[in-house]
Amino acid sequence: MEHCPDWIFDVAACAVAREFLGSPFSLDSVAQKFQTGMADHYAPIELHHFVVCAEQILSTLNDAKAGEDATIIIEGFCYFRLNYEMDKTPRKIAGFFGSALKGDKEPRYSADNSRKRFKAYLFAMRNNGMPVPPQGWSMEKNDKFPALAQLVQTKASILDTL
Repeated sequence: MEHCPDWIFDVAACAVAREFLGSPFSLDSVAQKFQTGMADHYAPIELHHFVVCAEQILSTLNDAKAGEDATIIIEGFCYFRLNYEMDKTPRKIAGFFGSALKGDKEPRYSADNSRKRFKAYLFAMRNNGMPVPPQGWSMEKNDKFPALAQLVQTKASILDTL
């Protein structure tokens, strides 16, 4: 099985952070849900990758004093990563030689790289240099990776902790 592309990992890890912010469950419990869900499509991702990345995203938001805007910023980053490359060119999912959803032969994702991309996004967003989600967009309604939209719609439960 192929490994999760880094841009999908970025979105999934941010989804962990976003759900944790509005959830009574531990970060590990929320990350467990995403680890299990992503394993249906890609080689298993170790739980600590999700946890560390989500912690770094939340720490970055805290350092930036995002406050109540934290979820809006996370949603914006997810929209950006789903729809654009880091150089702001539109992401093409279906290409001549395959799909951008196809996994990588070797894992290219890492919590540190995700944090760096998130910080770059946050800085550029605060300077009005990033595309913003259209009114009404949410991760639950994304059409780039419907399996992730489905996973985000399914909230963590107490059974995920067992």
